[in-house]
Amino acid sequence: MDRISDIQVTPQQILIPRTAIQNWGEIEVTQTEQHIVLRPKTPSSVQERELALQALREDGLLYEPEWESGLPVISDEERAELSKRLGDGRPLSEIIIEEREDRV
Repeated sequence: MDRISDIQVTPQQILIPRTAIQNWGEIEVTQTEQHIVLRPKTPSSVQERELALQALREDGLLYEPEWESGLPVISDEERAELSKRLGDGRPLSEIIIEEREDRV
């Protein structure tokens, strides 16, 4: 029993060979007034996207750049100074105004 023509119908059950639907993956069963429908379960849009990305990766068609942050590297001394200045409890707006006055 390995073809669609090998489906067996009895008063108690319907036997469908697994090989007939093995490529379907998960199966969705719905019932209408006149039929019971078996069909492959449709993937969610997230699953479809992941499958598409996986296929593109496997074929070497997907370019995934390694982005650099673009942010300047801050030394430990600068980080400590910023931490001290921002942690003194004053509003950030005051600190910014004070820094701008230093530039003039």
